[in-house]
Amino acid sequence: MSHPFAARRSVPGLVAGLMAAALGSDVAAAVPPYEPPALQVRSNIVDGFNLPPGSSFNSGTPAIADDGSVAMRLLVVGGTGRGGVWRGPGDGTGSVVFQTAPELLPADVAFAADGSLVFEIFDIFTEGIFRLPAGGDAALLVPPGGPFGFNTFSNPQPAAGGDLVVRGGSFGGNRWVRVSGAGGTQQSLVAEADPGIGFLFVPAGDAAGRAVGKVRLGSTGGDQPDEIRRYAGPGAFVTLARDDDADPVSPFSSFDNSVGATPDGRAAFIAGLVGGGRGVFLAGESGITTIATTADPQVSDISFFRPAANDSGLVAFRGTDAAGLDAVFVGDGRRLVRLVGEHDLVATDLGTGRIDQNDGSVTFGGSPAIDPAGSVAFAATLTPADDDQIEWGTGVFVARAMPAGDPADVDGDGTVGFSDLLAVLAAFGTAGGPADVDGSGVVDFGDLLAVLAAFQG
Repeated sequence: MSHPFAARRSVPGLVAGLMAAALGSDVAAAVPPYEPPALQVRSNIVDGFNLPPGSSFNSGTPAIADDGSVAMRLLVVGGTGRGGVWRGPGDGTGSVVFQTAPELLPADVAFAADGSLVFEIFDIFTEGIFRLPAGGDAALLVPPGGPFGFNTFSNPQPAAGGDLVVRGGSFGGNRWVRVSGAGGTQQSLVAEADPGIGFLFVPAGDAAGRAVGKVRLGSTGGDQPDEIRRYAGPGAFVTLARDDDADPVSPFSSFDNSVGATPDGRAAFIAGLVGGGRGVFLAGESGITTIATTADPQVSDISFFRPAANDSGLVAFRGTDAAGLDAVFVGDGRRLVRLVGEHDLVATDLGTGRIDQNDGSVTFGGSPAIDPAGSVAFAATLTPADDDQIEWGTGVFVARAMPAGDPADVDGDGTVGFSDLLAVLAAFGTAGGPADVDGSGVVDFGDLLAVLAAFQG
Protein backbone atom coordinates (compact mmCIF):
# COMPACT_ATOMS: atom_id res chain seq x y z
CA MET A 1 0.00 0.00 0.00
CA SER A 2 3.03 2.28 -0.30
CA HIS A 3 2.80 4.99 -2.94
CA PRO A 4 4.15 3.65 -6.25
CA PHE A 5 6.54 6.56 -6.67
CA ALA A 6 8.04 6.35 -3.19
CA ALA A 7 11.32 4.90 -4.39
CA ARG A 8 11.68 7.44 -7.21
CA ARG A 9 11.69 10.67 -5.25
CA SER A 10 14.23 11.99 -2.77
CA VAL A 11 13.01 13.15 0.63
CA PRO A 12 14.19 16.80 0.34
CA GLY A 13 12.18 17.38 -2.83
CA LEU A 14 8.87 16.06 -1.54
CA VAL A 15 7.48 19.05 0.36
CA ALA A 16 7.86 21.77 -2.27
CA GLY A 17 6.81 19.56 -5.17
CA LEU A 18 3.66 18.05 -3.64
CA MET A 19 2.11 20.51 -1.16
CA ALA A 20 -0.68 21.70 -3.45
CA ALA A 21 -1.65 18.24 -4.65
CA ALA A 22 -1.57 16.78 -1.16
CA LEU A 23 -3.79 19.48 0.31
CA GLY A 24 -6.46 18.54 -2.22
CA SER A 25 -6.27 14.77 -1.77
CA ASP A 26 -8.39 12.45 0.35
CA VAL A 27 -6.05 10.25 2.34
CA ALA A 28 -7.66 10.25 5.79
CA ALA A 29 -7.84 6.74 7.27
CA ALA A 30 -11.16 5.29 8.46
CA VAL A 31 -9.63 2.66 10.74
CA PRO A 32 -10.36 3.85 14.30
CA PRO A 33 -8.14 3.57 17.36
CA TYR A 34 -9.10 0.72 19.67
CA GLU A 35 -9.43 0.16 23.39
CA PRO A 36 -7.52 -2.84 24.77
CA PRO A 37 -9.43 -6.10 24.19
CA ALA A 38 -11.93 -6.76 27.01
CA LEU A 39 -12.75 -10.33 28.07
CA GLN A 40 -16.44 -11.27 27.83
CA VAL A 41 -16.43 -15.00 28.57
CA ARG A 42 -13.84 -17.74 29.10
CA SER A 43 -14.23 -21.51 28.82
CA ASN A 44 -11.91 -24.04 30.45
CA ILE A 45 -11.94 -27.56 31.82
CA VAL A 46 -11.23 -26.63 35.45
CA ASP A 47 -12.88 -23.22 35.72
CA GLY A 48 -14.56 -20.54 33.65
CA PHE A 49 -15.57 -16.89 33.50
CA ASN A 50 -19.30 -16.25 33.00
CA LEU A 51 -19.51 -19.98 32.24
CA PRO A 52 -19.61 -23.15 34.35
CA PRO A 53 -16.37 -25.21 34.45
CA GLY A 54 -16.05 -27.78 31.67
CA SER A 55 -17.80 -25.63 29.07
CA SER A 56 -16.28 -25.28 25.61
CA PHE A 57 -16.67 -23.08 22.52
CA ASN A 58 -13.42 -23.96 20.75
CA SER A 59 -13.18 -22.98 17.05
CA GLY A 60 -16.42 -21.01 17.07
CA THR A 61 -17.01 -17.57 15.60
CA PRO A 62 -18.49 -14.97 17.96
CA ALA A 63 -21.30 -12.64 16.94
CA ILE A 64 -21.49 -8.93 17.77
CA ALA A 65 -24.68 -6.86 17.51
CA ASP A 66 -25.17 -3.21 16.59
CA ASP A 67 -25.64 -2.37 20.30
CA GLY A 68 -22.39 -4.11 21.27
CA SER A 69 -23.96 -7.31 22.60
CA VAL A 70 -21.92 -10.47 22.09
CA ALA A 71 -22.95 -14.11 21.64
CA MET A 72 -21.20 -17.44 21.14
CA ARG A 73 -22.32 -20.99 20.51
CA LEU A 74 -21.21 -23.61 23.05
CA LEU A 75 -20.16 -27.12 22.12
CA VAL A 76 -20.89 -28.24 25.67
CA VAL A 77 -22.29 -26.51 28.75
CA GLY A 78 -20.41 -27.68 31.83
CA GLY A 79 -21.02 -31.35 32.58
CA THR A 80 -24.49 -31.42 31.02
CA GLY A 81 -23.54 -33.08 27.75
CA ARG A 82 -25.63 -30.41 26.02
CA GLY A 83 -24.66 -27.71 23.58
CA GLY A 84 -25.82 -24.17 24.16
CA VAL A 85 -25.66 -20.46 23.48
CA TRP A 86 -23.95 -17.81 25.61
CA ARG A 87 -24.94 -14.14 25.45
CA GLY A 88 -23.73 -10.96 27.11
CA PRO A 89 -24.33 -7.20 26.77
CA GLY A 90 -20.68 -6.57 25.91
CA ASP A 91 -19.66 -5.17 29.31
CA GLY A 92 -17.88 -8.29 30.59
CA THR A 93 -20.98 -10.00 31.96
CA GLY A 94 -23.24 -12.65 30.46
CA SER A 95 -24.59 -16.15 30.87
CA VAL A 96 -25.83 -19.29 29.15
CA VAL A 97 -29.22 -18.39 27.64
CA PHE A 98 -30.04 -21.64 25.84
CA GLN A 99 -29.23 -25.34 25.98
CA THR A 100 -29.91 -27.97 23.33
CA ALA A 101 -31.29 -31.42 23.91
CA PRO A 102 -28.60 -34.04 24.67
CA GLU A 103 -26.37 -35.09 21.75
CA LEU A 104 -27.31 -32.04 19.66
CA LEU A 105 -25.07 -29.13 18.72
CA PRO A 106 -25.74 -25.51 17.78
CA ALA A 107 -23.92 -23.91 14.85
CA ASP A 108 -22.47 -20.41 15.00
CA VAL A 109 -25.01 -17.75 15.97
CA ALA A 110 -25.96 -14.48 14.26
CA PHE A 111 -27.78 -11.41 15.58
CA ALA A 112 -30.98 -10.25 13.90
CA ALA A 113 -31.89 -6.55 13.77
CA ASP A 114 -34.36 -6.97 16.65
CA GLY A 115 -31.67 -8.38 18.95
CA SER A 116 -32.75 -12.00 18.66
CA LEU A 117 -30.27 -14.74 17.84
CA VAL A 118 -30.58 -17.09 14.87
CA PHE A 119 -28.76 -20.41 14.65
CA GLU A 120 -29.03 -23.98 13.40
CA ILE A 121 -29.22 -27.05 15.64
CA PHE A 122 -28.01 -30.34 14.21
CA ASP A 123 -26.67 -33.83 14.79
CA ILE A 124 -26.00 -35.79 11.58
CA PHE A 125 -28.76 -33.89 9.83
CA THR A 126 -30.36 -30.60 10.74
CA GLU A 127 -32.98 -30.10 13.42
CA GLY A 128 -33.80 -26.78 11.78
CA ILE A 129 -33.05 -23.09 12.23
CA PHE A 130 -34.12 -21.52 15.53
CA ARG A 131 -34.71 -17.96 16.71
CA LEU A 132 -33.91 -17.01 20.30
CA PRO A 133 -35.33 -13.62 21.39
CA ALA A 134 -33.48 -11.67 24.07
CA GLY A 135 -34.93 -12.88 27.36
CA GLY A 136 -37.23 -15.37 25.61
CA ASP A 137 -37.41 -19.00 24.58
CA ALA A 138 -36.01 -20.51 21.39
CA ALA A 139 -38.56 -21.33 18.71
CA LEU A 140 -38.21 -23.34 15.53
CA LEU A 141 -38.09 -20.89 12.63
CA VAL A 142 -37.25 -23.09 9.63
CA PRO A 143 -37.88 -26.83 9.97
CA PRO A 144 -36.10 -29.43 7.89
CA GLY A 145 -37.85 -30.65 4.77
CA GLY A 146 -40.02 -27.94 3.28
CA PRO A 147 -40.53 -27.41 -0.45
CA PHE A 148 -36.92 -28.32 -1.29
CA GLY A 149 -36.48 -31.24 1.12
CA PHE A 150 -33.57 -29.72 3.03
CA ASN A 151 -31.75 -31.94 5.50
CA THR A 152 -28.85 -29.52 6.13
CA PHE A 153 -28.55 -25.77 6.58
CA SER A 154 -25.40 -23.64 6.60
CA ASN A 155 -24.78 -20.18 8.02
CA PRO A 156 -28.26 -18.65 8.40
CA GLN A 157 -27.97 -14.86 8.12
CA PRO A 158 -30.77 -12.54 9.27
CA ALA A 159 -31.83 -9.75 6.93
CA ALA A 160 -34.27 -6.85 7.24
CA GLY A 161 -37.88 -7.56 8.13
CA GLY A 162 -37.21 -10.96 9.66
CA ASP A 163 -35.97 -12.54 6.42
CA LEU A 164 -33.12 -15.06 6.39
CA VAL A 165 -30.52 -16.00 3.81
CA VAL A 166 -29.14 -19.53 4.08
CA ARG A 167 -27.70 -22.41 2.08
CA GLY A 168 -29.97 -25.42 2.27
CA GLY A 169 -28.83 -28.87 1.26
CA SER A 170 -30.66 -32.01 0.21
CA PHE A 171 -29.82 -35.19 -1.65
CA GLY A 172 -30.53 -33.16 -4.79
CA GLY A 173 -27.77 -30.63 -4.04
CA ASN A 174 -27.50 -27.20 -2.47
CA ARG A 175 -29.50 -23.99 -2.91
CA TRP A 176 -29.17 -20.45 -1.68
CA VAL A 177 -32.60 -19.50 -0.37
CA ARG A 178 -34.33 -16.51 1.16
CA VAL A 179 -36.75 -17.39 3.95
CA SER A 180 -39.40 -14.76 4.63
CA GLY A 181 -42.79 -14.12 6.18
CA ALA A 182 -44.52 -15.61 9.18
CA GLY A 183 -44.95 -18.87 7.31
CA GLY A 184 -41.28 -19.14 6.46
CA THR A 185 -41.74 -19.00 2.68
CA GLN A 186 -38.63 -20.30 0.93
CA GLN A 187 -37.52 -18.64 -2.30
CA SER A 188 -34.71 -20.32 -4.23
CA LEU A 189 -32.18 -17.73 -5.42
CA VAL A 190 -29.88 -20.23 -7.18
CA ALA A 191 -29.46 -24.01 -7.17
CA GLU A 192 -26.74 -26.41 -8.19
CA ALA A 193 -29.29 -27.90 -10.56
CA ASP A 194 -29.48 -24.58 -12.45
CA PRO A 195 -27.72 -24.46 -15.84
CA GLY A 196 -24.02 -23.64 -15.54
CA ILE A 197 -23.80 -23.99 -11.76
CA GLY A 198 -21.31 -26.58 -10.51
CA PHE A 199 -21.23 -25.92 -6.75
CA LEU A 200 -22.54 -23.33 -4.30
CA PHE A 201 -20.34 -22.51 -1.34
CA VAL A 202 -21.79 -21.17 1.91
CA PRO A 203 -23.07 -17.61 1.35
CA ALA A 204 -23.21 -14.55 3.54
CA GLY A 205 -26.29 -12.36 3.58
CA ASP A 206 -26.82 -8.61 3.49
CA ALA A 207 -29.48 -6.40 5.05
CA ALA A 208 -31.64 -6.55 1.93
CA GLY A 209 -31.88 -10.34 1.98
CA ARG A 210 -29.42 -10.88 -0.85
CA ALA A 211 -27.00 -13.83 -0.86
CA VAL A 212 -23.31 -13.11 -1.41
CA GLY A 213 -20.79 -15.87 -1.96
CA LYS A 214 -18.56 -18.03 -4.08
CA VAL A 215 -20.08 -19.90 -7.02
CA ARG A 216 -18.25 -22.59 -9.01
CA LEU A 217 -19.32 -22.83 -12.62
CA GLY A 218 -19.46 -25.89 -14.85
CA SER A 219 -18.63 -28.76 -12.50
CA THR A 220 -17.15 -29.29 -9.05
CA GLY A 221 -13.51 -29.51 -10.18
CA GLY A 222 -11.01 -27.10 -8.67
CA ASP A 223 -9.90 -26.00 -12.14
CA GLN A 224 -13.39 -24.74 -12.98
CA PRO A 225 -14.24 -21.01 -13.14
CA ASP A 226 -15.15 -19.41 -9.82
CA GLU A 227 -17.03 -16.15 -9.29
CA ILE A 228 -18.08 -14.06 -6.30
CA ARG A 229 -21.76 -13.29 -6.92
CA ARG A 230 -24.61 -11.50 -5.20
CA TYR A 231 -28.10 -12.85 -5.84
CA ALA A 232 -31.10 -10.56 -5.31
CA GLY A 233 -33.73 -12.92 -6.74
CA PRO A 234 -34.07 -16.17 -8.67
CA GLY A 235 -31.34 -16.06 -11.32
CA ALA A 236 -30.83 -12.31 -10.74
CA PHE A 237 -27.21 -11.79 -9.81
CA VAL A 238 -24.31 -9.36 -10.00
CA THR A 239 -20.78 -10.69 -10.44
CA LEU A 240 -18.40 -8.91 -8.07
CA ALA A 241 -15.15 -10.79 -8.83
CA ARG A 242 -13.85 -13.58 -11.11
CA ASP A 243 -10.84 -15.85 -10.89
CA ASP A 244 -8.48 -16.37 -13.82
CA ASP A 245 -10.33 -19.51 -14.92
CA ALA A 246 -13.38 -17.30 -15.52
CA ASP A 247 -11.46 -14.27 -16.78
CA PRO A 248 -7.91 -14.72 -18.15
CA VAL A 249 -6.89 -11.20 -17.11
CA SER A 250 -8.12 -11.54 -13.53
CA PRO A 251 -5.43 -11.05 -10.86
CA PHE A 252 -7.05 -13.80 -8.76
CA SER A 253 -5.93 -17.41 -9.13
CA SER A 254 -8.44 -18.71 -6.56
CA PHE A 255 -10.97 -17.64 -3.93
CA ASP A 256 -11.21 -18.97 -0.38
CA ASN A 257 -14.52 -20.74 0.22
CA SER A 258 -15.98 -18.41 2.87
CA VAL A 259 -17.04 -14.86 1.99
CA GLY A 260 -18.17 -12.05 4.26
CA ALA A 261 -20.75 -9.44 3.33
CA THR A 262 -21.37 -5.87 4.38
CA PRO A 263 -24.97 -4.91 5.20
CA ASP A 264 -25.08 -2.96 1.92
CA GLY A 265 -24.08 -6.00 -0.12
CA ARG A 266 -20.36 -5.75 -0.78
CA ALA A 267 -18.29 -8.92 -0.61
CA ALA A 268 -15.24 -9.30 1.62
CA PHE A 269 -13.15 -12.18 0.31
CA ILE A 270 -9.68 -13.72 0.41
CA ALA A 271 -7.98 -14.72 -2.82
CA GLY A 272 -4.81 -16.29 -4.10
CA LEU A 273 -2.98 -14.02 -6.52
CA VAL A 274 -1.80 -14.94 -10.00
CA GLY A 275 1.64 -13.51 -9.28
CA GLY A 276 1.90 -15.37 -5.97
CA GLY A 277 0.80 -14.59 -2.45
CA ARG A 278 -2.66 -13.93 -1.02
CA GLY A 279 -4.83 -10.92 -0.38
CA VAL A 280 -7.97 -9.64 1.33
CA PHE A 281 -10.39 -7.62 -0.82
CA LEU A 282 -13.72 -5.78 -0.63
CA ALA A 283 -15.79 -5.82 -3.84
CA GLY A 284 -18.87 -3.89 -4.91
CA GLU A 285 -20.34 -2.56 -8.12
CA SER A 286 -17.92 0.37 -8.06
CA GLY A 287 -14.86 -1.86 -8.03
CA ILE A 288 -12.56 -3.91 -5.83
CA THR A 289 -10.58 -2.43 -2.93
CA THR A 290 -7.37 -4.12 -1.79
CA ILE A 291 -7.45 -4.33 2.00
CA ALA A 292 -4.16 -6.20 2.47
CA THR A 293 -1.83 -8.61 0.70
CA THR A 294 1.08 -10.74 1.80
CA ALA A 295 3.31 -8.17 0.07
CA ASP A 296 2.47 -5.73 2.89
CA PRO A 297 5.36 -5.53 5.38
CA GLN A 298 3.20 -6.32 8.41
CA VAL A 299 1.40 -9.37 6.92
CA SER A 300 3.33 -12.59 6.29
CA ASP A 301 0.29 -14.79 5.64
CA ILE A 302 -3.51 -14.64 5.50
CA SER A 303 -5.56 -17.38 7.16
CA PHE A 304 -8.34 -19.43 5.57
CA PHE A 305 -11.15 -17.95 7.68
CA ARG A 306 -14.01 -15.73 6.55
CA PRO A 307 -13.26 -11.98 6.77
CA ALA A 308 -15.85 -9.69 8.37
CA ALA A 309 -16.80 -6.24 7.04
CA ASN A 310 -19.12 -3.34 7.83
CA ASP A 311 -20.74 -0.59 5.77
CA SER A 312 -17.87 1.79 6.55
CA GLY A 313 -15.59 -0.46 4.53
CA LEU A 314 -13.66 -1.78 7.53
CA VAL A 315 -12.58 -5.40 7.09
CA ALA A 316 -11.32 -7.63 9.92
CA PHE A 317 -9.43 -10.82 9.14
CA ARG A 318 -7.03 -13.37 10.59
CA GLY A 319 -3.44 -13.82 9.44
CA THR A 320 0.14 -13.87 10.65
CA ASP A 321 2.21 -10.76 11.25
CA ALA A 322 5.72 -9.86 10.17
CA ALA A 323 7.13 -11.97 13.02
CA GLY A 324 5.14 -15.02 11.91
CA LEU A 325 2.73 -14.78 14.87
CA ASP A 326 -1.03 -15.27 14.66
CA ALA A 327 -2.87 -11.96 14.52
CA VAL A 328 -6.15 -10.20 13.77
CA PHE A 329 -5.94 -7.22 11.41
CA VAL A 330 -8.35 -4.41 10.51
CA GLY A 331 -8.04 -2.39 7.32
CA ASP A 332 -10.00 -0.18 4.94
CA GLY A 333 -7.75 -0.15 1.86
CA ARG A 334 -5.81 2.92 2.98
CA ARG A 335 -4.71 1.93 6.48
CA LEU A 336 -4.03 -1.50 7.96
CA VAL A 337 -3.54 -2.16 11.68
CA ARG A 338 -2.59 -5.25 13.64
CA LEU A 339 -5.39 -5.24 16.19
CA VAL A 340 -4.18 -8.06 18.43
CA GLY A 341 -1.89 -11.03 18.15
CA GLU A 342 -0.14 -14.02 19.61
CA HIS A 343 2.01 -13.22 22.70
CA ASP A 344 0.04 -10.02 23.39
CA LEU A 345 -0.80 -9.41 27.04
CA VAL A 346 -4.49 -9.04 27.88
CA ALA A 347 -6.54 -8.48 31.02
CA THR A 348 -8.49 -11.56 32.19
CA ASP A 349 -10.51 -12.62 35.22
CA LEU A 350 -7.37 -14.48 36.45
CA GLY A 351 -5.10 -11.46 36.08
CA THR A 352 -2.84 -10.46 33.22
CA GLY A 353 -2.75 -13.24 30.65
CA ARG A 354 -1.17 -13.87 27.31
CA ILE A 355 -2.73 -14.88 23.99
CA ASP A 356 -0.73 -18.06 23.54
CA GLN A 357 -0.69 -21.85 23.37
CA ASN A 358 1.43 -24.36 25.27
CA ASP A 359 2.48 -26.21 22.11
CA GLY A 360 2.69 -23.69 19.28
CA SER A 361 -0.84 -24.38 18.00
CA VAL A 362 -2.95 -21.65 16.42
CA THR A 363 -4.10 -19.19 19.05
CA PHE A 364 -7.26 -17.75 17.45
CA GLY A 365 -10.47 -19.66 16.80
CA GLY A 366 -13.08 -19.12 14.12
CA SER A 367 -13.43 -15.79 12.32
CA PRO A 368 -13.51 -12.29 13.80
CA ALA A 369 -16.76 -10.31 13.82
CA ILE A 370 -17.20 -6.55 13.38
CA ASP A 371 -20.01 -4.13 14.22
CA PRO A 372 -21.02 -0.85 12.51
CA ALA A 373 -18.72 1.21 14.74
CA GLY A 374 -15.76 -1.02 13.89
CA SER A 375 -15.56 -2.86 17.22
CA VAL A 376 -14.18 -6.37 16.73
CA ALA A 377 -15.04 -9.58 18.59
CA PHE A 378 -12.67 -12.54 18.47
CA ALA A 379 -11.86 -15.77 20.28
CA ALA A 380 -8.33 -16.65 21.45
CA THR A 381 -6.57 -19.17 23.66
CA LEU A 382 -5.02 -17.93 26.91
CA THR A 383 -2.11 -18.72 29.22
CA PRO A 384 -0.59 -16.92 32.20
CA ALA A 385 1.64 -14.02 31.20
CA ASP A 386 4.81 -15.80 32.32
CA ASP A 387 4.09 -19.50 31.65
CA ASP A 388 2.69 -20.77 28.36
CA GLN A 389 2.62 -24.35 29.70
CA ILE A 390 -0.45 -23.57 31.80
CA GLU A 391 -3.76 -23.42 29.91
CA TRP A 392 -6.36 -20.83 30.84
CA GLY A 393 -8.75 -22.03 28.16
CA THR A 394 -10.28 -19.86 25.45
CA GLY A 395 -11.74 -16.39 25.79
CA VAL A 396 -14.04 -14.24 23.70
CA PHE A 397 -12.86 -10.61 23.64
CA VAL A 398 -14.16 -7.35 22.22
CA ALA A 399 -11.81 -4.58 21.10
CA ARG A 400 -13.99 -1.47 21.18
CA ALA A 401 -13.51 1.17 18.51
CA MET A 402 -12.86 4.64 19.89
CA PRO A 403 -13.58 8.00 18.21
CA ALA A 404 -10.95 8.41 15.54
CA GLY A 405 -8.22 10.96 16.04
CA ASP A 406 -6.23 12.32 13.13
CA PRO A 407 -3.39 9.86 12.42
CA ALA A 408 -1.52 12.71 10.72
CA ASP A 409 -1.09 14.33 14.16
CA VAL A 410 2.08 12.29 14.65
CA ASP A 411 3.29 14.10 17.76
CA GLY A 412 -0.17 14.14 19.39
CA ASP A 413 -0.28 17.88 20.08
CA GLY A 414 -3.78 18.30 18.62
CA THR A 415 -2.77 19.94 15.36
CA VAL A 416 -1.13 18.80 12.14
CA GLY A 417 1.80 21.06 11.42
CA PHE A 418 5.51 21.31 10.67
CA SER A 419 6.48 19.23 13.70
CA ASP A 420 4.47 16.30 12.32
CA LEU A 421 6.03 16.75 8.90
CA LEU A 422 9.50 16.77 10.49
CA ALA A 423 8.65 13.62 12.45
CA VAL A 424 7.74 11.78 9.25
CA LEU A 425 10.89 13.01 7.51
CA ALA A 426 13.03 11.93 10.47
CA ALA A 427 11.51 8.45 10.41
CA PHE A 428 11.48 8.12 6.61
CA GLY A 429 12.26 4.57 5.51
CA THR A 430 11.73 2.98 8.92
CA ALA A 431 9.11 0.36 9.73
CA GLY A 432 5.84 1.27 11.43
CA GLY A 433 5.49 3.58 14.43
CA PRO A 434 3.43 6.78 14.84
CA ALA A 435 4.99 8.27 11.69
CA ASP A 436 3.47 5.44 9.62
CA VAL A 437 0.37 7.59 9.14
CA ASP A 438 -1.24 5.49 6.39
CA GLY A 439 -0.56 2.18 8.14
CA SER A 440 1.40 0.68 5.26
CA GLY A 441 4.06 -0.77 7.54
CA VAL A 442 6.80 1.63 6.42
CA VAL A 443 7.25 5.41 6.68
CA ASP A 444 7.35 6.64 3.11
CA PHE A 445 5.93 8.97 0.49
CA GLY A 446 2.32 8.08 1.39
CA ASP A 447 2.80 9.28 4.97
CA LEU A 448 4.14 12.63 3.80
CA LEU A 449 1.08 12.99 1.56
CA ALA A 450 -1.20 12.22 4.50
CA VAL A 451 0.40 14.87 6.71
CA LEU A 452 0.38 17.46 3.93
CA ALA A 453 -3.29 16.77 3.19
CA ALA A 454 -4.21 17.41 6.83
CA PHE A 455 -1.76 20.28 7.25
CA GLN A 456 -3.03 23.08 9.54
CA GLY A 457 0.12 25.21 9.70
